[in-house]
Amino acid sequence: MKNSRRLKPVARFAHQQERTAARQLGDSLRRAEQLQKHLDDLVEYRDQYVAGFKAAGAQGLSVVKLRDYQLFLRRLDNAIMQQRHHLLASRQQCQHSQNEWHNRHGHSKMIDKVIDNRKQAENRKRDEQEQREIDDRPTSSTDPNRPDH
Repeated sequence: MKNSRRLKPVARFAHQQERTAARQLGDSLRRAEQLQKHLDDLVEYRDQYVAGFKAAGAQGLSVVKLRDYQLFLRRLDNAIMQQRHHLLASRQQCQHSQNEWHNRHGHSKMIDKVIDNRKQAENRKRDEQEQREIDDRPTSSTDPNRPDH
């Protein structure tokens, strides 16, 4: 069996790992997008809630209502802070996934290049062998045993 053929299973495995890494990268990018969207929604909701709080405050608020607004705003701020933390972790995971895909992609390309180089070497060797066989054959015009017509 030729050397290039022996490497085919290695190449298939490397390509499979590359595809898996690409899928994981896509999943982590989608997750980061979802977390960003959720953070944007929380910030927008908080901004709307603050606007409502200011409008209600302009008309006068009871101490209980004021405390409820403040308590809810603190909860929203905590949720926003947690969401930012989750988003940061997700972006770090995206970077890790991207690095992993990049490494797998490079490995896969390297194996493909090795296979191509071996195929070229095999082809050169085959061509040289064929040429030697042609060169070793006696030519019909220089064959001393051949009678002239």
